Amino acid sequence: MTFETLHQVARWLGCQKIVLAECGSTNDEAARLARAGAKHGTVVIAERQTAGRGRDGHTWTSPAGGLYLSAVLRPALPLVDVPPMTLAIGIGVCEAARQAGAASVLKWPNDVLVGGKKLAGVLVEAQSQGGKLDSVIVGIGVNLSNEVPDVGISLAQARGVAVDRDVFIGSLLAAVERWVDRYVASGIEAIIPAWQDRMAIGLSARATVDGAPLVGSMHGLDPDGALLLRDDTGRIHRVRSGDVEVLRSAY
Repeated sequence: MTFETLHQVARWLGCQKIVLAECGSTNDEAARLARAGAKHGTVVIAERQTAGRGRDGHTWTSPAGGLYLSAVLRPALPLVDVPPMTLAIGIGVCEAARQAGAASVLKWPNDVLVGGKKLAGVLVEAQSQGGKLDSVIVGIGVNLSNEVPDVGISLAQARGVAVDRDVFIGSLLAAVERWVDRYVASGIEAIIPAWQDRMAIGLSARATVDGAPLVGSMHGLDPDGALLLRDDTGRIHRVRSGDVEVLRSAY
């Protein structure tokens, strides 16, 4: 069975799909719909974005040929449990890319790489009222067949042939749904082993820990999902948040 003959169907993710030729940001569109009462699993898909963004306000270049998708989730979770959901969603994106024939791996906390180059990214944003979670907006950007800079790679390049967009969307929604359900039902403990199994090997990174710059090798995750970096003395440091810049790849 080839990837194109797969017919994976999500149960609730994508229960309602809004497809746009262009928008500023699918996350902004999904957030607007969530505030208007959009139900759990509603998905916004755009052919291109004019104001796409990633973590910490970074720009996500969004030309035609890529996949720009955001979902409205309403999980029964406290606000504090929303950030680790990024890891679960990353596993789902990585799984869909592998099913499509790309040798994808994960870079903490929200990137999917192939051969050290960025294939996809995840942006999770919570909306709350009175300290209580109202909705989670999950943004996923995947380079499908669009032109990408040298630091990136498309799925078409990774697999050597163009991918059927609709088949990939179905695969992606099904995979992400499985891992979100697993996270909501069982917590971060059910996610960490799977994430580490897909973690990019041989990456060195620069991060900021306790206000000081740190360069180390990515060593895995601790029990709460924080990144572990090993410095040149062998000491392990936890990185809870902030940007992690990959310096080199050994594969």
